[in-house]
Amino acid sequence: MKLVTQQRIKSLFGVLAILQLSFRPTSAKKSYYVDTSVYGMSMQRDWMYESGSINMKYEGCVWGYVNDRENMGCMEDESGDGTTYWYMMANCRRAQVAYSLYASTNTQNTKCSSGNWKESFVTKDGVAEFTYIMGTYGYNSPISSNDGYNLPVCEADGNGYYLSVGCSSSGTFTIDRFTDQYCMEYYDTYDKLKNFNYAMKSLSSCYNVYSSRVDEDVSYSLANYLMQESGTCSVNESEHCSTTSFVKNSGSKSARVSSGFRSSGGGGSTLSNQLKYGLGSVMLVGSVIMFFGILFTNRKKRRAMMHRKYRKSSDKKRSKSSRGGSSGKKRSSSSGRKNSSGVFA
Repeated sequence: MKLVTQQRIKSLFGVLAILQLSFRPTSAKKSYYVDTSVYGMSMQRDWMYESGSINMKYEGCVWGYVNDRENMGCMEDESGDGTTYWYMMANCRRAQVAYSLYASTNTQNTKCSSGNWKESFVTKDGVAEFTYIMGTYGYNSPISSNDGYNLPVCEADGNGYYLSVGCSSSGTFTIDRFTDQYCMEYYDTYDKLKNFNYAMKSLSSCYNVYSSRVDEDVSYSLANYLMQESGTCSVNESEHCSTTSFVKNSGSKSARVSSGFRSSGGGGSTLSNQLKYGLGSVMLVGSVIMFFGILFTNRKKRRAMMHRKYRKSSDKKRSKSSRGGSSGKKRSSSSGRKNSSGVFA
């Protein structure tokens, strides 16, 4: 019985596998394309390795998402702190740095013009991390880790409020006061950070972050280190960012066709696809026939085995009954002989 059950299970899995491979979304007239815009920006940055120099332009302060929730004083991603602000668990934001990168094949200098613009970015780890990267990997950077190290990130001020870096309506950095421990309820502006904003403004004049004449490889340049800690930024996030043509057209048919991302499983009206799905259909039918064939064959075998057992048991009963009858006759005949001999004696 165990062997029969295993054979059934194997046959059933075979049928399911063929179903999964055979029935895919196909079209007899149109090719099937996959929209990769949700993760395609990283595939659109070949310009980084083809550039002779890359420059950065500081755009402003943006209230953006964070990578490390714990170090940013955010609410935990659970309901332990209450469900009143459940939407804040997945949407924790802090003051971030927005900047744009410009690149060209010129090894000496790249102008921050519209023709050289490549993409806008926004940091994910706050202002302090940005200043640390600039001071560590930049050449003659106007800001360093000392400028952002002492900036508060949702810290209690001792007077019932919480201080954290914020953004003004004009896109400059400020220190704001909040009424809650997660710095979501704005109260007022505590400090306008004039000195820090003045230093950041100097990065608006096209600061060099990579030069093939100085850096051995773009992977070890300031540009790459900044991009690793940042995400793409568009006008949907802030008016200080610009949207690339790839993001603008993502989701449209023309963008999917022009981007060159085509699904390897797409079903066109080609001969190879017809052969593939025809063969899959034949294998599916064959698997179904094999499954039912094994099922009925096993039933016949079980019936034959049951008949054999029944015959054997019936034969045994008959043999026992016949043996019992013959022994009884022998006993009766022997007893008769003894009685007769006793009478004549």
